[in-house]
Amino acid sequence: MNKQHTLLLERLEDSAAQIAEAVKKLSPEELTRIPAPGEWSLHRALAHLRDTEVEVFAYRTARILKDQEAPTVASFNQDEWSAAHYSPDEPIENIVKEFRAGRRKLLNLLRLTRDKDWARHAIHPEYGNIPIEYIALHAYNHTLEHLQQLLDAIEVKTLKAANG
Repeated sequence: MNKQHTLLLERLEDSAAQIAEAVKKLSPEELTRIPAPGEWSLHRALAHLRDTEVEVFAYRTARILKDQEAPTVASFNQDEWSAAHYSPDEPIENIVKEFRAGRRKLLNLLRLTRDKDWARHAIHPEYGNIPIEYIALHAYNHTLEHLQQLLDAIEVKTLKAANG
């Protein structure tokens, strides 16, 4: 595996661990608070992160590697999925555990991928050809987006604690 792919795998692994650590620094109230009408709580955003990891990134990568021809994959409407599957009562520990299991599955698939296979792709109705490399990069960036939400909440909590 080339150096760029190896580094991406390390970042994927590390960012999943960072999510798990950041969640531990927030209370259930902080995780379930809805910041504004129509926005998602951190709890719901993390359920979305888990669902996307399992239902989109790992699934699509497995399909690409399994199928001889480029598979056609469906769009993933996060709002529809969340409306149908999200449970505000689901323990955050389960969400994080399942996210990390999905990430391990993705990493295991990627570790077995030869350099030339990183260009293999699925066909997406909106984006056209989506290669494995794109999926891995998108999974990493998606994780960073939600990690930033957690870090922002920790920053606010830290400042409040410092100012009584």
